[in-house]
Amino acid sequence: MRAVVLGDEHTVYTFRLMGFEGKVVGENEDVLSLIKELSLEEGVGAILITSDLADRVREDFDKLRLKMRKPMLIEIPSLKEMKFREVNYLTILRSVLGI
Repeated sequence: MRAVVLGDEHTVYTFRLMGFEGKVVGENEDVLSLIKELSLEEGVGAILITSDLADRVREDFDKLRLKMRKPMLIEIPSLKEMKFREVNYLTILRSVLGI
């Protein structure tokens, strides 16, 4: 099972260093289309999306999150947000992976 991270370059590259797949999402890219494309790929069990991206399409993201059974859509803080609050990525990853 694969987990894919969508977000800014710092967050995506950090997760890639930990072995995750990821895609840097630009300002003009359609976040919902990316989520839907990934959900159709074989083996994708979780899509981790940074809060700033989810906020861009909040209403539709929340609806999609409730509707989709697989893959799980998990909102995570970006590394930029870490400046403002403490984030324990290990705890987030463990919950995603069910460890």
